[in-house]
Amino acid sequence: MRATIADIAQLAHVSKATVSAVLNNRPGISPKTRTRVLELIKKLNYRPNEIARSLSSRKTRTIGLVIKEIDNPYFARIMKGVFDVCRQHAYTVLLGSSELSPAQERQSIEALSSQRVGGLIISPLQGSEVDFTWLADLLRDHYPLVMLGQVKNYHTTVVDIDNVQAARQAVEYLIGLGHRDIAYFAGPSYSSHSDDRLQGYQQALMAHGLPAHPELILQAGSSRELGYQAGLKLFSEPGIHPTALFCYNDLVAIGLINALADLGIAVPGQVSVIGCDDLEVSRYFRIPLTTIHVPAYEIGRAAAEMVIHDLEEENSANPQIILYEARLVARQSCAPALPTLAEEESHE
Repeated sequence: MRATIADIAQLAHVSKATVSAVLNNRPGISPKTRTRVLELIKKLNYRPNEIARSLSSRKTRTIGLVIKEIDNPYFARIMKGVFDVCRQHAYTVLLGSSELSPAQERQSIEALSSQRVGGLIISPLQGSEVDFTWLADLLRDHYPLVMLGQVKNYHTTVVDIDNVQAARQAVEYLIGLGHRDIAYFAGPSYSSHSDDRLQGYQQALMAHGLPAHPELILQAGSSRELGYQAGLKLFSEPGIHPTALFCYNDLVAIGLINALADLGIAVPGQVSVIGCDDLEVSRYFRIPLTTIHVPAYEIGRAAAEMVIHDLEEENSANPQIILYEARLVARQSCAPALPTLAEEESHE
């Protein structure tokens, strides 16, 4: 557990005010006491909480936005929504990105807080290795905050889609086309959206009495390159080869389709592919991609409006969860499943 000012004060036999004075290099502290406090700070590896320290500062017309991946077009749409609303209300936006690193996520949040941002919009990383001390600090001090994804056990305002329902919609569509061996290419390990989409995938299969083969669930990350590598791995090895795949996002789906092309596997003739996000590139790809449309721009706008409302209203609303509708967009990357040999024989 991280050391606090109270811990330092207790061990040094001084008040918390004295420890604070040492940390801020204020006069009036004896050299002996200052040395004792500094030695304990070093020994306990105490780090001042930049988030908490900034909370007592004056409000500014600046909002911080922390996303997961700066080069992901999905987050560009989120950013556009946030920037448009903030410009309309004369707010400035400062941007940070975790790049899927919990340490960098916290660093970004602390850096933005030290810049006196009035509120934060965060697309949070999740997983067993993530330390949510920063979130507890923000909630404790009633910091204006909107999360683009729900963190379990923390009561925050959230703007998102129902990712379980979105995935279930995609897999139900594939099942309706006659597919039975359906794979899921999961996203990054730090993505709760990926976990929720896995749950929706499993629910759809279970509802139709279809098995969820463990070998058909692969972690493919969130990029074209990782989707390409996952596609080569799955279809180059012996075992069950799916006739359809639901992918964590459109970038992974595009990478997968490129891998299938290199392997001589036709899409959608032999394998159907569905993405998620409905990026602009998906419409103009060589095989227009069937996908789940996620209203990322609207999500960014709503998040910014809620943070600004919290900043400008003295009695802000209680935390709430707003879920936008995700809908299937059918294009040319999916087709009915080819009949199996047994099915062909049964019709003879």
